[in-house]
Amino acid sequence: MQLNAISRCTGIPQLYSFYRHFSFNAPRFTTGSGVLLLLGIGAIRLYLALTGIPPESGGSALHYLIAYFALVVAVSVAASVGMLLIRTPVVVKASWGAGSLLAVATLVMYLVSRTAGLPGIEGFIGRWDYPLGTFAIILSVSFLGLHGSVLTGLNIAMSWRSWHD
Repeated sequence: MQLNAISRCTGIPQLYSFYRHFSFNAPRFTTGSGVLLLLGIGAIRLYLALTGIPPESGGSALHYLIAYFALVVAVSVAASVGMLLIRTPVVVKASWGAGSLLAVATLVMYLVSRTAGLPGIEGFIGRWDYPLGTFAIILSVSFLGLHGSVLTGLNIAMSWRSWHD
């Protein structure tokens, strides 16, 4: 009973019911934004892999990091293709879900590398000012927010979804 009173005092239920009256019908823009965010995440990892990973790291001990970068690039491209080209609703939803999993994985990997550290790149512990990492996290959080708005119905992203006024 006390939790119900607290939620009524904060106004969250009223805000949620008010918010449910709005929906933006821009599926091409929403899907295009999601694709660009995912491809940006992949492009940053591809750049890091091609330029020798982080500059402070040793080359031979980081095969796991190269495999991680390759996986991020592959998943970002596959999810983007699934979001754009395939019109099967299940595949489109799975592509958005894969994109969110990718965004969460890159966010976790960034936080772990900056706090606990990863083998071979201990020089990044406490380095929150690395520009590519910060930009990649901005892209990841933006994709998660965009996918959250699609899941809640604020944005329409799937062109197969019908629009009701």
